[in-house]
Amino acid sequence: MKISMIFSIRNCMVLYACMLAAACSKLDELDDTQAEKAGIAVLEQGPGVTPFIANVALRLDDFDDLERVSFTIAPKSGTFSRPVGVTYTRAWLERSGAWRAPDRQLRFPVFGLYANHQNAVTLTAVFRDGSTHVERLTLAAAAYTGPAAVYNAPQVRIPRSAGSPGFDYIMIQGALNSPIVVDTDGHLRWAGAGPGSSFSSLFHAGSFLVGSAATPELFRVELDGTYRPTPLASTRYTNFHHDLTRGKTGMLAELDALEGGVPRIESILAEIAPTGEVLKEWDMAAIFRETMRAGGDDPSNFVRDGVDWFHMNSAIYVPADDSLLISSRENFVVKIDYATGRIKWLLGDTTKHWYVNYPSLRALALRLTSGKAPIGQHSLSIAANGELLLFNNGTASDQQPAGTPRGLTRDISTPSRYAIDEGARTASESWTYAPDPAIFSPYCASVYEGAPGSHLVTYSLAAGRTRTRLLGVDGAGKVAFDFDYPATGCEVAFMSKPIDFAALTLR
Repeated sequence: MKISMIFSIRNCMVLYACMLAAACSKLDELDDTQAEKAGIAVLEQGPGVTPFIANVALRLDDFDDLERVSFTIAPKSGTFSRPVGVTYTRAWLERSGAWRAPDRQLRFPVFGLYANHQNAVTLTAVFRDGSTHVERLTLAAAAYTGPAAVYNAPQVRIPRSAGSPGFDYIMIQGALNSPIVVDTDGHLRWAGAGPGSSFSSLFHAGSFLVGSAATPELFRVELDGTYRPTPLASTRYTNFHHDLTRGKTGMLAELDALEGGVPRIESILAEIAPTGEVLKEWDMAAIFRETMRAGGDDPSNFVRDGVDWFHMNSAIYVPADDSLLISSRENFVVKIDYATGRIKWLLGDTTKHWYVNYPSLRALALRLTSGKAPIGQHSLSIAANGELLLFNNGTASDQQPAGTPRGLTRDISTPSRYAIDEGARTASESWTYAPDPAIFSPYCASVYEGAPGSHLVTYSLAAGRTRTRLLGVDGAGKVAFDFDYPATGCEVAFMSKPIDFAALTLR
């Protein structure tokens, strides 16, 4: 009897100990963070379509609690551009198909690598409870020898120093490849597999949108370097030319068209959706014919179908007053009402055909109170202070009718900013950068603001059209960096814009 009681007590004690251990185990499980439960490990890493891109696969036991994944690429020694830093939100991971539930794998590209380099990369997964998991890996990138190899080794005139130029990465639009991304130390950091030309390009919602220079197609180039075409919905258009910018609801595209067998050259602006749908159109020939006739002028020797009479090279939407600013390289900058297409004002060289011979257009001209007028200008934008920023090339018109004034040609090109007083109908050049010795780019070229007061200036055809030159310049004219490439027409850089690869969130 006593022995059986002892065994029973021992059994109870063992059972209690087991129950206690199980409870503790359950409590330990409750204490585990979502990051710990996810069981993350790097399964695979491999090269992408160019050396600047790698494909990474993570094992992930639990995707439900994942909030975001980010990566950071360590900068090379002796460089000053901020590290490439990219975050993939959960919404992006779901929409892109990065999560593969049957295999319990999360796949995504790591881009912005240095070519011909052992890249130190930090991956960070963040979960809904705030817990994180960090993986560190080395991604070996091969040397780049593709069509954009000219960007591999710029001539560095002034290297970037520790001081910030107001941006760290540059998107270059040219005719050699997809859009190109270089850092402000001069290193090539991204190139896709195609398409072959990127004059008409826009970085939007985590992808590059590129209009074809040969066909009415819009390409979507993903950051993994792959691309796919979408045809425009209208069969009137033949191709994209010059730039692509954000519109009111879609993108502003500069397009050529064919009307009754007659080419309409660089005089049509359309707002299009990424799906290729045409949302709205502004025909400069129709707008100027109507305006000139209403003002008592015969437009037949100004608006000329089949001739590049307008040469639209830049167009932007201005939300402040629901308007469009459009650059006609041959003539002026024109502001029109978005809804009606009514011309609000013109700003340009008053020694040209449009001003000298047409009172209807002269009546719309702003009076320049200081500085120099835009001539052959490119790359319109609105600066942080609300003023008009553009690249003032300084080259006379090429397509004026015989016997009419072509206007002035200068020996210097400058980025210029203009303060516009629409009430007084005046304009003044409020800022310019004019280095000594002067730099002249007769065609193409651009200026865009990074941080307020900092500028990225592109001279597409400098040094007698032999070099393409990129500078970071502040409002006082201090140069943060200066490097260039051998030029082949405008192919190397039609224009370039700041792009944020240091704090990029893909949603």
